[in-house]
Amino acid sequence: MSFYDHIIVGGGILGASIAYHISKRSNDTILVLERNEFASAASSRSAGLVLQGSTKKSNIPLAKKTVEVIATLEEELGETLEYHKTGSLRLASSKERVDELNYMIDAARSFKIDVSIPDEQDIAQLAPWLDQQEIQKAAFFSSDGYVDSYRLTWQYIKAAKNNGVKFSSNLAATGILIEGDKIRGIETKSGEMFSSNLILAGGVWTSLFASQVQVPIAMAPVRSHYWLTEPDPIYGGEGAITIMPDISAYTRPELGGLLIGVQENECAVFDARKLPEDLQYFSPTLGEDHWDILLNSYSDLSRVFPKIENANFASYISGLSSYTPDGEIILGSITEIDGLYVAAGDCGSGVSLSGGIGSIMSELIVKGRSDFDIESFKPDRFGKVDPFDSEFLKRCARARSAKSRKIK
Repeated sequence: MSFYDHIIVGGGILGASIAYHISKRSNDTILVLERNEFASAASSRSAGLVLQGSTKKSNIPLAKKTVEVIATLEEELGETLEYHKTGSLRLASSKERVDELNYMIDAARSFKIDVSIPDEQDIAQLAPWLDQQEIQKAAFFSSDGYVDSYRLTWQYIKAAKNNGVKFSSNLAATGILIEGDKIRGIETKSGEMFSSNLILAGGVWTSLFASQVQVPIAMAPVRSHYWLTEPDPIYGGEGAITIMPDISAYTRPELGGLLIGVQENECAVFDARKLPEDLQYFSPTLGEDHWDILLNSYSDLSRVFPKIENANFASYISGLSSYTPDGEIILGSITEIDGLYVAAGDCGSGVSLSGGIGSIMSELIVKGRSDFDIESFKPDRFGKVDPFDSEFLKRCARARSAKSRKIK
């Protein structure tokens, strides 16, 4: 009989971070299960942004924790994670966005995150390709940056293994074992495994897995994507990340070129029941030409990036992120079933929030409470929902389209 103090279902960045943080906080036995290869889904396709400024104040201390954890992992493992601390440049070109940015600056400073107001010369150095004519206000978050999300996931795994955590890939959890109203363990293709604590961190499949025990997780798989330009001295180099909510776009440096992400007015959303078991080769383009999506944003992008007409785009990366109707993550215990926990619905911020999410979950599981304010993350805040209902899916897609537009 296999018994563990904690079993984590999902071997992406959240599952790995949770395992690492529990192992730092206790000597408990921990098993992480992944039905495919570790970090093979969203954790291998992310743009890797680590952003501490947010319109959601609840997210700021979690992202700050991630920046701290990156440094801790490098020290523990004795190897660099190559965290590119370029800083992020947030731009506002309308009164609504200026108000939003002022809120974000105050919120970040309340958590002692360094943020400054750059002048035109500063902006020109941080993003020399940027046309500043429409910019009304900017803020620079100096300790923000980007990291290879696949590599960060594996650093969490390596550090957790050093602390005794067991990881099993290519082993699918097929069912949840419950005795009365308490977790007893899980079923796998190799038999039953027992534990009094089960943590669901399975990315876009979390709602599907939880539905086996009639626990509705209010999230849906929504498409995220970005494009990569070829290297170019005009806009290449190690400049800052830029966040441009007025045109629903962002950029970051990438091997002498630019990575450009855009948010669609109507994001593609999927029913988790219809997804393949392995997303490694799954394309969420729905048969569209992804260049059409970029062209729809072309006029907006060209206003701030005039040289886009000369840019050669080398590749396109797409994947799925889990979004909730209110754009807040789902984190915490399931009240109906003792010992069942969920970390899901990262809303495209899984890399940024991974350190904070791991820390919160370890506190909840080991101490029974968290020092973070997690009220807005409660899994049951939406009441009873059907995560596969078409109208619910649309609500989650709208949250993706409206990302960075709400002050909370």
